Amino acid sequence: MAKAEFGTAKFLSKQMKAKGLQKLKFYCQVCHKQCRDENGFRSHIKAPSHLQKISQITAEDINNYTTEFERNFLRLLKLNHGEKKIEANKFYNEFIQDKEHIHMNSTNFTSLSKFIQYLSRNGKIRIYGLENLDDTDDNVDLGQLMISYIDNSSETILRKQKIDELSNIEKSHQEVSTVLLQNQIAKGSTMVQIDERQEEQDVVGNQPVLQLQPGEKISLTLTGNGITKNKKKKTTLKKKSVFKS
Repeated sequence: MAKAEFGTAKFLSKQMKAKGLQKLKFYCQVCHKQCRDENGFRSHIKAPSHLQKISQITAEDINNYTTEFERNFLRLLKLNHGEKKIEANKFYNEFIQDKEHIHMNSTNFTSLSKFIQYLSRNGKIRIYGLENLDDTDDNVDLGQLMISYIDNSSETILRKQKIDELSNIEKSHQEVSTVLLQNQIAKGSTMVQIDERQEEQDVVGNQPVLQLQPGEKISLTLTGNGITKNKKKKTTLKKKSVFKS
């Protein structure tokens, strides 16, 4: 089939289609070629140039692709979302926006669900939403599966330790402040009670006290207004002389 001439409408149409991200299963990682559809991909894998490159691929090459795919996946997850949760399928769509990324069909992983479970088992990501995932089950709704990055770097661990130490110090300060406040409240209550007792004593001390001299008597007079107290003068007894005529 003749190629479209440069600058023609057909040429521009092909260029626009080539710019868009197409199906990953029609991408050849070995040849770095994106095929537009299934027919084009079948034609490509039968081409002599492709067959020659495939014959030179070793297990080490596949392992290198796998390592680079995993490293790029985790790096983008950390940079874009940190340790926040995100849907697995949504993030994978972000990851494959780069047409030059290592494609999964050139790695040891046969599906995204298996790859995610592999990362979870190795403590590199957390999985939320589905419990007890079966490694042999590929029928996983990745739209319900949430993942988050686990940052195990030494810098992050030290930063978390500093945050925990500051939290403990702040908590200790709050506890000390609470104890001091309680002591002040208790001391204030004690002072109020002492003041009240002192006032009672002052009231009692200001009342007139009836003082009696030796030999004095108290007489009570009942009136309509109550009882009145009369203080009698001191009486002296005269001695009668028996010798007086």
